[in-house]
Amino acid sequence: MTNSLDHRLPLDHTQDVSGRETHRLTTLYSAPDFVKAADFKRTHGDDTLPRHAYADMRNKLYPCHTGPATWMSALFFADKEACFEEADAAGIKTRILDAAKYFGILGSVSETMGKVAAANDLDIEKLADDEFAIVWTTADKKERYWPMRNETEVKHAAFNFNEWRDEFVFEDRQKIAVRILEKAAAYGADIGEFENELAQTAGYGACAAKTAAAMVRDRAVLVARTNKEAAEEMKTLAGLMDEHPEHTREHATLLKLAAAIDEFDRVNHLDRLYKTNDLDRPESILFAVTEKVARDFMQQNVETTTGSVYALDDLEKLAVDDMRSWLGDDFVDAVTAGGVYVDREKMSAIIPTLDRGMAALLDRLMQENKMAAVAYTKQADSQLSLDRLYELAQQAD
Repeated sequence: MTNSLDHRLPLDHTQDVSGRETHRLTTLYSAPDFVKAADFKRTHGDDTLPRHAYADMRNKLYPCHTGPATWMSALFFADKEACFEEADAAGIKTRILDAAKYFGILGSVSETMGKVAAANDLDIEKLADDEFAIVWTTADKKERYWPMRNETEVKHAAFNFNEWRDEFVFEDRQKIAVRILEKAAAYGADIGEFENELAQTAGYGACAAKTAAAMVRDRAVLVARTNKEAAEEMKTLAGLMDEHPEHTREHATLLKLAAAIDEFDRVNHLDRLYKTNDLDRPESILFAVTEKVARDFMQQNVETTTGSVYALDDLEKLAVDDMRSWLGDDFVDAVTAGGVYVDREKMSAIIPTLDRGMAALLDRLMQENKMAAVAYTKQADSQLSLDRLYELAQQAD
């Protein structure tokens, strides 16, 4: 399997719709005449090509139905081999070489694959440490893994992180996540399916104090029978968090807490529950409300000066006549399209500016229509700060 890599990234020449990768690789490694002379169907195949004609049969990558196709597949695979699990890569490579032997081009294919591999190895040796997701340094050696030289490799690093993150203690996986996110931003890599987990692990989020304290108490319950002393320590810690909720707003404190809980889980063998979804990783709680979550919340909800936060979907359901009766003609004119139906964008712009009297009337109207607020805040104002968004999004969740 190809590690669930986004097929918009050209892993082989059949996916290279723009032709940019093909041009890059054939410029670096000149194609032999029998490839240059071949037409598109002989190098790429078409939708009728059976799975067994591909070196990667599962994903229908690297067609080997002709000699030219096999050479092109060998070129691309040699360049993208790092994007595959070792066992999968070995199988794909074997099938490409078998096809090359069948078409009598084994020498050309082997030479090309060797050149690409040698160049990639050389490039990797020249890379700076910050080009890798993982860098281990000890007194006598340095190990570096998951190079991130381009969009494809960033996507590969993100996938690998999602697969193997539990093998790393929190301090290490937090650093790895930060590196991957920074490279994803630099290359414009689409890591959508992994972005939230990476952001949480990187510490790019927040949570409510009561939620953090509840997480600690959950640990106390889980080890109450097997480690009573540790359970009491967890209860004490949760109590301190209740007494000093302001500490949950300190990023450095949350990072230390995540590391401490991670160590606690490992010592008490609770980390095995992560994979079964029976226990949340500490970062999934402490940094649950990422900036993206908060901003998505802002786009879907609006806060009044009375502290009520309403879903725009609910506000759109209000009858225009009801709004006119409760809030007047000026309000209706301001938030509707020609007085006919509610305009979502106008509603989201106007409601935060209402004075407390008008906002209270809106609260009454929503109650009459049995539309509850999704969250409340005691210190409402007309502008939602990012810190407030973190709090409200967590509350609504």
